Amino acid sequence: MDNRLDKAYKEGDRLTIDFEKHACCPWETVGLDPGCRTYVPQELAEKGITQSQWEDWCDDLMKIQRKSPSNTGCLCIFCFPGLLLQAVLCATFCPISGNHCFKWLPCCYGDWHFEIGEWQRKVNETLNPLDMHAKLKTFKPHNRAPQSLNKAQRVAGKDHNYEMGMLIIALNATEARKLMQEPWDNGVNDGCTSGIGRNL
Repeated sequence: MDNRLDKAYKEGDRLTIDFEKHACCPWETVGLDPGCRTYVPQELAEKGITQSQWEDWCDDLMKIQRKSPSNTGCLCIFCFPGLLLQAVLCATFCPISGNHCFKWLPCCYGDWHFEIGEWQRKVNETLNPLDMHAKLKTFKPHNRAPQSLNKAQRVAGKDHNYEMGMLIIALNATEARKLMQEPWDNGVNDGCTSGIGRNL
């Protein structure tokens, strides 16, 4: 199943689609593979999801990704210019991921997390009546992540701190119920104030 045009990897009753959460630099946008929107996964098409719906979902998600944190942006917020002291203070006192009235500020990512949640809710309003469910999940370390088409390329050169994002789609009612109960967090364990509000 490694030559699918829709960029999905099927294992059992689930599809796994690569989703890169964060870019290296603020001016870059990452997320789904650019070719992902070109073909609606066959399993979804068989249940009535149209190519147009799929393209809209992919486009909406990539628009949201313009607000995602970058690695250099996070380093600046947490480490510049105060280094370790600043990192401790930010992690302890700054709810940068929360859904609050300042979430739109450049130093906050609450708007991104909120809109990621809204995107999943909107998609699942369509998928759930068809006995399917979609969830964006994070895996850390990356060896805990399920197989995907681009996993080998994505983990090349990455250490155990790399947070690997995946879009998981359950394809039947039993698997959908399981996925609904699973957390987005698979090893991140971000208990800091800065992590309040995270959903990816």
